[in-house]
Parts: sequence; structure tokens; C-alpha cells
Amino acid sequence: MKQFITSIIAFVVMSTAVFSQSVTKYAEIETKSLEELYADAIKDGGELVIRAGGDKDDQADYYLDMFKKRFPKIKLTHSVDLSFYHASRYDNARKEDSKANVPDIIQLQTLHDFDYYTERDLLESYRPKNWEKIYPDYKDPHGHWVGLFGVAFTNVFNNKIIDKDKAPRDALDYLDPALKGKVILVYPHTDDAVLYQFWNLKEKYGWEYLEKLVATNPTWVRGTSMPYVAINNGWYGASFTTSWAFVPWKGSDTRLVLPKEDYFLTWFQVAAIPTDAKNKAAAKLYLNWMLSDEFQGKWLQFPARMDIESPGGYKSHLHYNTSPADFHRFMLKRDLVERFRLQIEQLVGPYEGPAPLEMDYTEKPERKN
Repeated sequence: MKQFITSIIAFVVMSTAVFSQSVTKYAEIETKSLEELYADAIKDGGELVIRAGGDKDDQADYYLDMFKKRFPKIKLTHSVDLSFYHASRYDNARKEDSKANVPDIIQLQTLHDFDYYTERDLLESYRPKNWEKIYPDYKDPHGHWVGLFGVAFTNVFNNKIIDKDKAPRDALDYLDPALKGKVILVYPHTDDAVLYQFWNLKEKYGWEYLEKLVATNPTWVRGTSMPYVAINNGWYGASFTTSWAFVPWKGSDTRLVLPKEDYFLTWFQVAAIPTDAKNKAAAKLYLNWMLSDEFQGKWLQFPARMDIESPGGYKSHLHYNTSPADFHRFMLKRDLVERFRLQIEQLVGPYEGPAPLEMDYTEKPERKN
């Protein structure tokens, strides 16, 4: 009996030691300045490869042009594409023996991918400077991924086509016959963010509302960039399946307005460093710059940091009827997402038209008869 007890104690001690070695250690928060990180990146080769989720090839130019100007000695290569394509390319690249095509930063809207990669130890554990100032829901506590900036999909309209006082803000407003021919929407079954918007409409107003909305015969397009391009060009008047800057661009007639009552979508675009990335020093520089005062204070919508004010007099996302964390939960429920996607396709019909990155953004998309 004594020998048995001794064996059990030895087993427990050994198991505890093995377990303690396997637990992921928290990465220390970065303490180096941007200039020190810049020097490290140059010494490490001075290259950076980013794969950014989006549906228009110039969609990342706003912030990447700032990065290139701030750090001119970094050779930056990037591509914008739908997040699920970038994720699948990363999946293929990491299975290659050479790992030559693994990017240094993956920056995706498909939030569930980061949970998948984290569980399989495929992302570097790294916590950039200002880590403690980032909203808790938008970072992995071990530093495997972090949200860089908030994106809100809500009401965008052209005030030369629709008077500000009559611009649609809540779901029922989009059923107004006066808007017929003026509304442009994204096929919800082609984009998870838009699908989430329709899920919430269904939850609040039921399938009857969605049937009425489809019956208004809006112009349907693929890709969430075309609606804001079409509205800004004066081709259409309004959409809730796109985004725009909180502070209007100079000379533009396009405006963003939040709902009066309804829920709207916000998420934080997440980034991570793959464990097989070749240029980790430059990747760390990028994450630190994106979360710095320099960039966060210039972002067009909700910043990722709690201590940075939103532009245009807007408050933080916590003051509005929106929940980035809920969108993350939705993205994790893949069975529900795929089932609802097929239901919506039955209602709206199969998508038509070119893929978002193949669209001609100089041509007005036409409505179905």
C-alpha cells in the first residue's frame, strides 16, 4: 500500500511538471520604442509581407501608405483579398516544407480563423506596446492575436440624393417606397459580416421583414466596397451593408449615420504573426505602430484603444447599440452561419456579377428587373 501511494505521488509530481511546461507563458509587453523596433526590422532584413482582408485592392492604402512614409526603409509587400481566401492560402503555405509563402502578418475579418490557429499553436505569442490600453475583448490574453481598428457597417447615404432628415436609419425606414431604386445592398450570403446584419434583422423583425426588404428590389452586389463607391458617385442613395468614415471626406456628399433604435455591426480587424513568419521584427514594428498614438488617433472609426477618442465627436463603441464581441461569437458558430447562409440564398436568390476584386468600380451596377 505504501509503495502504491508513493507511486501515485511520483506520478502526480511528474504530471504537474509536464503540465507546467506545456502551459503557454504570457509574452512580456513590448517596451522598445518605434525607432528601436524600426532598427531591429532593418537589421533583420527590412522586409514585411502583409495579407490584409478586404474586397477592393486599394482598401488598405489609407494606413499602409502612412506606414511606408513613416518607415521608408521597410520593403512592404501586401495584398488585399477576401479573408477566407487569405486564410486558405496561409493554410496551404504553412504545409509547404520551405514555408516560403507564409506571410509575416495575417489581418483578417474571419475572426474564427484566429481561434482555430491559436488552438493549434500556429500564431506567435507577442504583446505589443500599449497592450493594457486595448479593449479586453479584442485581444488574446496570451498575445496570439489583437484587434487593430474598429469597423462599423451601418447607414451610409448621399445627401444630394436623399435629404438628411429623410435618410434611412433603422430597418423599417428601408421599406419606404420613396427609396425605391435608390438602395444598394450586398448579397448577404457572400459576406459573413453582412450575413450577421441580416441575422440580427431576422432576430428582431422576423422573416417577414426580410421578405418585405427583398420585395423592394434593391440593387444587389458582391463586395462591401461597391455600395460606398456607388453612393459616393451619386449612383445610389443609401445602404446599410457598407462603411464610411465618421468624419466625411472633404468635398464628398456621402455621410454615415448610426441607427436611432436598431442594432448595428462593429468588429475589430484582427492581426497576428504566424509562427513560421520570416520577418518577425518587421511584423512586430507593424503591430506596435498600428496600436500607437500615431495611428490610433488617425483611424477613421472606432479606435482599438480605450484611451483614444473616436473621431468626429463619436464616443467609444461601448456607448452604442453594437457589440464586436457578439460578432466574434457569431463567426464561431459555423453550423449556424452556414445554415443561415443557405436560407438567405433561397430568399434573395443566387448571387450574380463579378467577384469584388474583379469589379469595374467606374461603372454603375444595374438593378435586376
